[in-house]
Amino acid sequence: MSLFIIEEFKNYKVFLYGSKVNDNAEYAIQIKIPSGRAYLKFCNGQLKDHSFKKVGDSYTFHTYYSADKYPAFIDLFRNEKPLYFYYNLETNATYITTEDEPVGEAE
Repeated sequence: MSLFIIEEFKNYKVFLYGSKVNDNAEYAIQIKIPSGRAYLKFCNGQLKDHSFKKVGDSYTFHTYYSADKYPAFIDLFRNEKPLYFYYNLETNATYITTEDEPVGEAE
């Protein structure tokens, strides 16, 4: 049985880097979830593997995506709700997802 976190988040913070810092990230998004924080880093070049650290009851997740995926994430964050962060603690698989929506729903 897989152990995973799936939690709704309501706020995010965007970072636009002016130089190569933070794992070659061009952009980053920080989200606050009930169990801690998740950092989505959008990088050029080789991507690091997703990882997490748990201190007490609080998790910190570091996830890495190609920089060209950043516009799709920002579009989702700006236009959809509710949003959920998913992280599999065994496989390090991660994604952002919406709730089920009816077919043909307007914006």
